[in-house]
Amino acid sequence: MPMLAVAANKEEARSGPRDRLLFGLASAICLFALIWRRPDAFMMPWFYAEEGRDFLAQAYHEGWASCFNRTNGYFHLFPRLTANLGIFLGIPLMMLPWLNLAALLVLYATLWRYAWTRFPAGRTARFVAVVSTVLVPLGNEIWMNMTNAQWPMALLIVLILFGRPAADRRWRAVDALACLLAAFTGPFALVLAPVALWRLWHGRSRIATGGFTAMVPFLIVLFGAVASAASLALHGSVARTDGAFEPFDPGFVQAAFFQLWFPLLGKGIHETPAWMHGLLVALALAGLALVVRRRSRGFSVAAFAAAASLFLVVLVSYRGEPGFLSPYYAGIRNFYLPAVLVAWALIAAVDWGRRVIAALFGAMCAWWAVQTIVFVGPLRFRDEPAVVDLSPLTKGQAVEVPIDPQGWTMRLEPRR
Repeated sequence: MPMLAVAANKEEARSGPRDRLLFGLASAICLFALIWRRPDAFMMPWFYAEEGRDFLAQAYHEGWASCFNRTNGYFHLFPRLTANLGIFLGIPLMMLPWLNLAALLVLYATLWRYAWTRFPAGRTARFVAVVSTVLVPLGNEIWMNMTNAQWPMALLIVLILFGRPAADRRWRAVDALACLLAAFTGPFALVLAPVALWRLWHGRSRIATGGFTAMVPFLIVLFGAVASAASLALHGSVARTDGAFEPFDPGFVQAAFFQLWFPLLGKGIHETPAWMHGLLVALALAGLALVVRRRSRGFSVAAFAAAASLFLVVLVSYRGEPGFLSPYYAGIRNFYLPAVLVAWALIAAVDWGRRVIAALFGAMCAWWAVQTIVFVGPLRFRDEPAVVDLSPLTKGQAVEVPIDPQGWTMRLEPRR
Protein backbone atom coordinates (compact mmCIF):
# COMPACT_ATOMS: atom_id res chain seq x y z
CA MET A 1 0.00 0.00 0.00
CA PRO A 2 1.44 3.43 -0.91
CA MET A 3 2.74 5.64 1.90
CA LEU A 4 0.04 8.29 1.57
CA ALA A 5 -2.71 5.70 1.63
CA VAL A 6 -1.20 4.24 4.82
CA ALA A 7 -1.23 7.73 6.33
CA ALA A 8 -4.85 8.15 5.34
CA ASN A 9 -5.75 4.83 6.94
CA LYS A 10 -3.93 5.79 10.15
CA GLU A 11 -5.83 9.06 10.23
CA GLU A 12 -9.10 7.19 9.88
CA ALA A 13 -8.02 4.72 12.54
CA ARG A 14 -7.45 7.60 14.97
CA SER A 15 -10.94 8.90 14.31
CA GLY A 16 -12.75 8.77 17.61
CA PRO A 17 -15.60 10.46 19.48
CA ARG A 18 -13.86 13.84 19.46
CA ASP A 19 -13.38 13.72 15.70
CA ARG A 20 -16.98 12.72 15.11
CA LEU A 21 -18.18 15.45 17.46
CA LEU A 22 -16.12 18.13 15.70
CA PHE A 23 -17.26 16.99 12.27
CA GLY A 24 -20.87 16.95 13.44
CA LEU A 25 -20.47 20.47 14.85
CA ALA A 26 -18.88 21.75 11.63
CA SER A 27 -21.68 20.21 9.55
CA ALA A 28 -24.32 21.68 11.87
CA ILE A 29 -22.77 25.16 11.53
CA CYS A 30 -22.79 24.81 7.74
CA LEU A 31 -26.39 23.60 7.68
CA PHE A 32 -27.50 26.45 9.94
CA ALA A 33 -25.75 28.94 7.65
CA LEU A 34 -27.52 27.50 4.60
CA ILE A 35 -30.90 27.66 6.31
CA TRP A 36 -30.22 31.21 7.47
CA ARG A 37 -29.22 32.37 3.99
CA ARG A 38 -32.13 30.75 2.13
CA PRO A 39 -34.94 29.85 4.56
CA ASP A 40 -37.51 29.59 1.78
CA ALA A 41 -35.39 26.96 0.02
CA PHE A 42 -35.98 24.66 2.99
CA MET A 43 -39.61 25.53 3.79
CA MET A 44 -41.06 26.06 0.30
CA PRO A 45 -38.45 25.12 -2.36
CA TRP A 46 -39.12 26.11 -5.94
CA PHE A 47 -37.30 26.15 -9.28
CA TYR A 48 -34.55 28.71 -9.76
CA ALA A 49 -33.49 30.05 -13.19
CA GLU A 50 -31.93 27.40 -15.46
CA GLU A 51 -32.90 24.72 -12.95
CA GLY A 52 -36.49 25.08 -14.17
CA ARG A 53 -36.24 26.78 -17.55
CA ASP A 54 -33.67 24.33 -18.94
CA PHE A 55 -32.91 21.32 -16.74
CA LEU A 56 -36.44 20.34 -15.71
CA ALA A 57 -38.23 21.50 -18.86
CA GLN A 58 -35.83 19.65 -21.14
CA ALA A 59 -35.98 16.52 -18.98
CA TYR A 60 -39.78 16.72 -19.20
CA HIS A 61 -39.76 17.01 -22.99
CA GLU A 62 -36.66 15.07 -24.08
CA GLY A 63 -36.06 12.52 -21.34
CA TRP A 64 -32.64 11.12 -20.51
CA ALA A 65 -31.15 12.45 -23.77
CA SER A 66 -31.31 15.93 -22.21
CA CYS A 67 -28.43 14.96 -19.89
CA PHE A 68 -26.09 15.68 -22.80
CA ASN A 69 -27.56 19.14 -23.47
CA ARG A 70 -25.52 22.26 -22.76
CA THR A 71 -26.51 25.57 -21.21
CA ASN A 72 -24.28 28.64 -21.50
CA GLY A 73 -21.84 26.48 -23.45
CA TYR A 74 -21.13 23.73 -20.92
CA PHE A 75 -22.61 20.61 -19.34
CA HIS A 76 -24.73 20.32 -16.16
CA LEU A 77 -24.77 16.59 -15.54
CA PHE A 78 -25.72 16.48 -11.84
CA PRO A 79 -28.83 18.73 -11.98
CA ARG A 80 -29.96 17.16 -15.26
CA LEU A 81 -29.65 13.65 -13.82
CA THR A 82 -31.69 14.74 -10.81
CA ALA A 83 -34.39 16.27 -13.01
CA ASN A 84 -34.59 13.16 -15.19
CA LEU A 85 -34.72 10.90 -12.15
CA GLY A 86 -37.69 12.84 -10.82
CA ILE A 87 -39.52 12.61 -14.16
CA PHE A 88 -38.67 8.91 -14.49
CA LEU A 89 -40.03 8.15 -11.01
CA GLY A 90 -43.25 9.99 -11.80
CA ILE A 91 -42.85 12.56 -9.02
CA PRO A 92 -45.46 15.32 -9.45
CA LEU A 93 -44.12 18.61 -10.72
CA MET A 94 -44.95 20.46 -7.51
CA MET A 95 -42.87 17.96 -5.53
CA LEU A 96 -39.78 18.04 -7.75
CA PRO A 97 -38.26 21.07 -5.94
CA TRP A 98 -38.17 18.89 -2.81
CA LEU A 99 -36.18 16.31 -4.75
CA ASN A 100 -33.75 19.08 -5.75
CA LEU A 101 -33.46 20.09 -2.09
CA ALA A 102 -32.67 16.50 -1.09
CA ALA A 103 -30.06 16.21 -3.85
CA LEU A 104 -28.43 19.47 -2.78
CA LEU A 105 -28.24 18.35 0.83
CA VAL A 106 -26.59 15.11 -0.31
CA LEU A 107 -24.10 17.19 -2.33
CA TYR A 108 -23.23 19.44 0.60
CA ALA A 109 -22.98 16.51 3.02
CA THR A 110 -20.62 14.78 0.57
CA LEU A 111 -18.50 17.92 0.23
CA TRP A 112 -18.24 18.35 3.99
CA ARG A 113 -17.29 14.69 4.44
CA TYR A 114 -14.63 14.92 1.75
CA ALA A 115 -13.25 18.11 3.30
CA TRP A 116 -13.09 16.38 6.67
CA THR A 117 -11.41 13.19 5.47
CA ARG A 118 -9.25 14.42 2.58
CA PHE A 119 -8.03 17.82 3.72
CA PRO A 120 -4.31 17.28 4.54
CA ALA A 121 -4.20 18.68 8.08
CA GLY A 122 -5.20 18.00 11.67
CA ARG A 123 -8.70 18.03 13.07
CA THR A 124 -8.78 21.73 14.00
CA ALA A 125 -7.66 22.76 10.53
CA ARG A 126 -10.19 20.39 8.95
CA PHE A 127 -12.94 21.92 11.08
CA VAL A 128 -12.11 25.34 9.63
CA ALA A 129 -11.85 23.88 6.11
CA VAL A 130 -15.36 22.43 6.38
CA VAL A 131 -17.07 25.57 7.71
CA SER A 132 -15.30 27.76 5.15
CA THR A 133 -17.28 26.02 2.38
CA VAL A 134 -20.39 27.91 3.52
CA LEU A 135 -19.40 30.77 5.82
CA VAL A 136 -17.56 32.87 3.21
CA PRO A 137 -19.71 36.05 3.39
CA LEU A 138 -20.81 36.41 -0.22
CA GLY A 139 -24.07 37.51 -1.73
CA ASN A 140 -26.81 34.91 -1.58
CA GLU A 141 -27.14 33.75 -5.17
CA ILE A 142 -25.03 30.67 -4.65
CA TRP A 143 -27.04 28.92 -1.97
CA MET A 144 -29.49 26.05 -2.32
CA ASN A 145 -30.41 25.74 -5.97
CA MET A 146 -29.40 23.30 -8.68
CA THR A 147 -28.45 26.08 -11.08
CA ASN A 148 -25.50 26.98 -8.87
CA ALA A 149 -24.66 23.52 -7.52
CA GLN A 150 -21.67 23.48 -9.86
CA TRP A 151 -19.66 25.88 -7.68
CA PRO A 152 -19.49 23.90 -4.43
CA MET A 153 -19.27 20.71 -6.49
CA ALA A 154 -16.01 21.92 -8.07
CA LEU A 155 -14.38 21.75 -4.64
CA LEU A 156 -14.71 17.96 -4.80
CA ILE A 157 -12.28 17.95 -7.73
CA VAL A 158 -9.72 19.87 -5.68
CA LEU A 159 -10.06 17.56 -2.67
CA ILE A 160 -9.87 14.36 -4.70
CA LEU A 161 -6.95 15.36 -6.92
CA PHE A 162 -4.85 17.31 -4.44
CA GLY A 163 -5.90 16.11 -0.98
CA ARG A 164 -5.27 12.89 0.89
CA PRO A 165 -5.61 9.81 -1.36
CA ALA A 166 -8.45 7.34 -1.04
CA ALA A 167 -7.73 4.60 1.48
CA ASP A 168 -8.78 1.69 -0.75
CA ARG A 169 -10.23 0.78 -4.14
CA ARG A 170 -13.82 1.16 -3.01
CA TRP A 171 -13.24 4.81 -2.16
CA ARG A 172 -11.35 5.26 -5.42
CA ALA A 173 -14.52 4.13 -7.19
CA VAL A 174 -16.47 6.75 -5.24
CA ASP A 175 -13.80 9.31 -6.20
CA ALA A 176 -14.22 8.42 -9.86
CA LEU A 177 -18.00 8.88 -9.69
CA ALA A 178 -17.67 12.19 -7.84
CA CYS A 179 -15.10 13.45 -10.36
CA LEU A 180 -17.31 12.40 -13.27
CA LEU A 181 -20.29 14.33 -11.93
CA ALA A 182 -18.19 17.35 -10.98
CA ALA A 183 -16.16 17.44 -14.21
CA PHE A 184 -19.36 17.53 -16.28
CA THR A 185 -21.26 19.93 -14.04
CA GLY A 186 -19.86 23.33 -14.88
CA PRO A 187 -16.71 24.28 -16.82
CA PHE A 188 -14.31 23.88 -13.90
CA ALA A 189 -12.56 20.77 -15.18
CA LEU A 190 -11.19 22.97 -17.97
CA VAL A 191 -10.01 25.65 -15.54
CA LEU A 192 -8.45 23.15 -13.15
CA ALA A 193 -6.83 20.97 -15.86
CA PRO A 194 -3.44 22.80 -15.84
CA VAL A 195 -3.17 22.40 -12.07
CA ALA A 196 -4.23 18.75 -12.38
CA LEU A 197 -1.49 18.14 -14.96
CA TRP A 198 1.06 19.81 -12.67
CA ARG A 199 -0.05 17.64 -9.77
CA LEU A 200 -0.02 14.51 -11.93
CA TRP A 201 3.59 15.20 -12.98
CA HIS A 202 4.79 16.40 -9.59
CA GLY A 203 3.35 13.38 -7.76
CA ARG A 204 3.77 10.84 -10.53
CA SER A 205 5.82 8.40 -8.46
CA ARG A 206 3.33 8.32 -5.59
CA ILE A 207 0.34 8.15 -7.93
CA ALA A 208 1.99 5.35 -9.92
CA THR A 209 2.35 3.19 -6.79
CA GLY A 210 -1.42 3.37 -6.37
CA GLY A 211 -1.97 1.71 -9.73
CA PHE A 212 -4.26 2.70 -12.56
CA THR A 213 -7.22 3.36 -10.26
CA ALA A 214 -5.29 6.20 -8.60
CA MET A 215 -5.01 7.92 -12.01
CA VAL A 216 -8.67 7.53 -12.96
CA PRO A 217 -9.88 10.79 -11.32
CA PHE A 218 -7.13 12.72 -13.11
CA LEU A 219 -8.06 11.14 -16.45
CA ILE A 220 -11.75 11.90 -15.90
CA VAL A 221 -11.03 15.55 -15.14
CA LEU A 222 -8.74 15.88 -18.15
CA PHE A 223 -11.38 14.27 -20.38
CA GLY A 224 -13.95 16.66 -18.94
CA ALA A 225 -11.59 19.54 -19.71
CA VAL A 226 -11.33 18.51 -23.36
CA ALA A 227 -15.11 18.11 -23.62
CA SER A 228 -15.69 21.50 -21.98
CA ALA A 229 -13.17 23.18 -24.28
CA ALA A 230 -14.88 21.76 -27.36
CA SER A 231 -18.31 22.70 -26.03
CA LEU A 232 -17.35 26.27 -25.20
CA ALA A 233 -15.61 26.67 -28.56
CA LEU A 234 -18.86 25.73 -30.28
CA HIS A 235 -20.81 28.06 -28.00
CA GLY A 236 -18.75 31.15 -28.86
CA SER A 237 -18.01 34.16 -26.66
CA VAL A 238 -17.92 33.76 -22.89
CA ALA A 239 -17.90 37.53 -22.22
CA ARG A 240 -20.50 38.54 -19.61
CA THR A 241 -20.18 42.31 -20.06
CA ASP A 242 -20.06 44.58 -23.09
CA GLY A 243 -17.31 47.07 -23.80
CA ALA A 244 -13.81 47.19 -25.19
CA PHE A 245 -10.97 45.50 -23.34
CA GLU A 246 -8.74 48.03 -21.58
CA PRO A 247 -5.69 46.26 -20.09
CA PHE A 248 -4.95 49.15 -17.70
CA ASP A 249 -8.51 49.50 -16.42
CA PRO A 250 -8.22 50.03 -12.62
CA GLY A 251 -11.24 47.76 -12.29
CA PHE A 252 -8.91 44.76 -12.61
CA VAL A 253 -6.90 45.88 -9.58
CA GLN A 254 -10.10 46.60 -7.66
CA ALA A 255 -11.43 43.13 -8.48
CA ALA A 256 -8.21 41.52 -7.23
CA PHE A 257 -8.37 43.65 -4.08
CA PHE A 258 -11.98 42.61 -3.45
CA GLN A 259 -11.05 38.98 -4.02
CA LEU A 260 -8.25 38.91 -1.49
CA TRP A 261 -9.65 41.20 1.19
CA PHE A 262 -13.46 41.04 1.21
CA PRO A 263 -13.64 38.10 3.68
CA LEU A 264 -11.70 40.17 6.23
CA LEU A 265 -13.02 43.68 5.59
CA GLY A 266 -16.67 42.85 4.95
CA LYS A 267 -18.98 45.31 3.27
CA GLY A 268 -16.74 48.20 4.29
CA ILE A 269 -14.44 47.10 1.50
CA HIS A 270 -16.35 49.30 -0.94
CA GLU A 271 -15.35 52.42 1.00
CA THR A 272 -11.60 51.81 0.74
CA PRO A 273 -9.75 54.41 -1.38
CA ALA A 274 -8.52 53.32 -4.79
CA TRP A 275 -4.88 54.10 -3.97
CA MET A 276 -4.89 51.34 -1.36
CA HIS A 277 -6.03 48.61 -3.72
CA GLY A 278 -2.75 47.93 -5.49
CA LEU A 279 -0.71 48.22 -2.30
CA LEU A 280 -2.88 45.78 -0.34
CA VAL A 281 -3.05 43.34 -3.27
CA ALA A 282 0.77 43.29 -3.40
CA LEU A 283 1.01 42.78 0.37
CA ALA A 284 -1.56 39.99 0.34
CA LEU A 285 0.10 38.14 -2.53
CA ALA A 286 3.55 38.48 -0.96
CA GLY A 287 2.25 37.16 2.35
CA LEU A 288 0.45 34.24 0.72
CA ALA A 289 3.51 33.34 -1.35
CA LEU A 290 5.74 33.45 1.72
CA VAL A 291 3.45 31.24 3.83
CA VAL A 292 2.74 28.72 1.09
CA ARG A 293 6.38 28.45 0.00
CA ARG A 294 7.78 28.04 3.50
CA ARG A 295 5.24 25.59 4.85
CA SER A 296 4.10 23.44 1.95
CA ARG A 297 4.71 22.48 -1.65
CA GLY A 298 1.69 20.23 -2.07
CA PHE A 299 -1.96 20.93 -1.40
CA SER A 300 -1.42 24.61 -0.57
CA VAL A 301 0.35 25.31 -3.84
CA ALA A 302 -2.33 23.45 -5.81
CA ALA A 303 -5.18 25.22 -4.00
CA PHE A 304 -3.63 28.66 -4.50
CA ALA A 305 -2.90 27.93 -8.19
CA ALA A 306 -6.49 26.76 -8.66
CA ALA A 307 -7.79 29.94 -7.00
CA ALA A 308 -5.63 32.11 -9.28
CA SER A 309 -6.77 30.20 -12.39
CA LEU A 310 -10.42 30.56 -11.48
CA PHE A 311 -10.15 34.27 -10.81
CA LEU A 312 -8.25 34.89 -14.04
CA VAL A 313 -11.10 33.21 -15.91
CA VAL A 314 -13.55 35.52 -14.13
CA LEU A 315 -11.52 38.55 -15.23
CA VAL A 316 -11.52 37.28 -18.81
CA SER A 317 -15.31 36.91 -18.68
CA TYR A 318 -15.79 40.45 -17.35
CA ARG A 319 -12.94 42.02 -19.32
CA GLY A 320 -15.24 44.69 -20.79
CA GLU A 321 -16.29 46.01 -17.37
CA PRO A 322 -14.09 44.66 -14.55
CA GLY A 323 -15.30 47.37 -12.17
CA PHE A 324 -18.69 45.64 -12.22
CA LEU A 325 -17.34 42.78 -10.10
CA SER A 326 -18.39 42.70 -6.47
CA PRO A 327 -18.50 39.87 -3.91
CA TYR A 328 -21.95 41.07 -2.83
CA TYR A 329 -23.44 40.99 -6.31
CA ALA A 330 -23.59 37.56 -7.96
CA GLY A 331 -20.61 36.58 -5.84
CA ILE A 332 -21.04 32.98 -6.88
CA ARG A 333 -19.53 33.60 -10.30
CA ASN A 334 -16.75 35.85 -9.16
CA PHE A 335 -15.55 35.11 -5.68
CA TYR A 336 -16.76 31.91 -4.04
CA LEU A 337 -14.31 29.32 -5.34
CA PRO A 338 -11.21 31.55 -5.27
CA ALA A 339 -12.05 32.73 -1.73
CA VAL A 340 -12.52 29.20 -0.38
CA LEU A 341 -9.39 27.93 -2.13
CA VAL A 342 -7.23 30.80 -0.85
CA ALA A 343 -8.53 30.03 2.64
CA TRP A 344 -7.73 26.33 2.13
CA ALA A 345 -4.22 27.16 0.90
CA LEU A 346 -3.57 29.09 4.10
CA ILE A 347 -5.23 26.53 6.36
CA ALA A 348 -3.06 23.75 4.93
CA ALA A 349 0.15 25.80 5.01
CA VAL A 350 0.29 27.29 8.50
CA ASP A 351 1.64 25.61 11.63
CA TRP A 352 -1.39 24.52 13.63
CA GLY A 353 0.86 23.51 16.52
CA ARG A 354 0.87 27.17 17.55
CA ARG A 355 -2.19 28.23 19.50
CA VAL A 356 -2.14 31.70 18.00
CA ILE A 357 -2.92 30.18 14.59
CA ALA A 358 -6.03 28.43 15.88
CA ALA A 359 -7.09 31.63 17.62
CA LEU A 360 -6.67 33.70 14.45
CA PHE A 361 -8.64 31.29 12.29
CA GLY A 362 -11.29 30.97 14.99
CA ALA A 363 -11.67 34.75 15.00
CA MET A 364 -11.87 34.72 11.20
CA CYS A 365 -14.69 32.15 11.21
CA ALA A 366 -16.55 34.10 13.90
CA TRP A 367 -16.19 37.28 11.81
CA TRP A 368 -17.49 35.43 8.75
CA ALA A 369 -20.48 34.25 10.75
CA VAL A 370 -21.19 37.82 11.91
CA GLN A 371 -21.02 39.07 8.33
CA THR A 372 -23.27 36.26 7.11
CA ILE A 373 -25.89 36.96 9.77
CA VAL A 374 -25.69 40.76 10.05
CA PHE A 375 -24.33 42.14 6.76
CA VAL A 376 -25.57 39.61 4.20
CA GLY A 377 -28.65 38.24 5.94
CA PRO A 378 -31.28 35.86 4.56
CA LEU A 379 -32.62 35.99 1.03
CA ARG A 380 -36.21 34.97 0.29
CA PHE A 381 -37.67 34.60 -3.17
CA ARG A 382 -41.12 33.80 -1.82
CA ASP A 383 -43.16 33.94 1.36
CA GLU A 384 -45.69 31.28 0.44
CA PRO A 385 -45.55 28.03 -1.57
CA ALA A 386 -45.96 28.26 -5.33
CA VAL A 387 -49.31 27.18 -6.76
CA VAL A 388 -49.47 26.33 -10.47
CA ASP A 389 -52.44 25.14 -12.52
CA LEU A 390 -51.19 22.35 -14.80
CA SER A 391 -54.63 21.26 -15.99
CA PRO A 392 -54.17 22.87 -19.46
CA LEU A 393 -51.54 20.20 -20.20
CA THR A 394 -54.25 17.53 -20.11
CA LYS A 395 -56.16 19.56 -22.70
CA GLY A 396 -53.23 19.76 -25.09
CA GLN A 397 -52.23 23.30 -24.15
CA ALA A 398 -48.80 24.59 -23.11
CA VAL A 399 -48.24 26.08 -19.66
CA GLU A 400 -45.89 28.91 -18.68
CA VAL A 401 -44.80 28.22 -15.11
CA PRO A 402 -43.40 31.21 -13.14
CA ILE A 403 -40.11 30.35 -11.46
CA ASP A 404 -37.50 32.22 -9.40
CA PRO A 405 -36.15 34.85 -9.78
CA GLN A 406 -39.02 37.11 -10.81
CA GLY A 407 -39.51 37.30 -14.55
CA TRP A 408 -38.23 33.79 -15.34
CA THR A 409 -40.63 31.14 -16.63
CA MET A 410 -40.56 27.44 -17.46
CA ARG A 411 -42.53 26.40 -20.52
CA LEU A 412 -44.10 22.94 -20.51
CA GLU A 413 -45.64 21.50 -23.67
CA PRO A 414 -48.12 18.60 -23.65
CA ARG A 415 -46.27 15.31 -23.97
CA ARG A 416 -47.40 12.76 -26.50
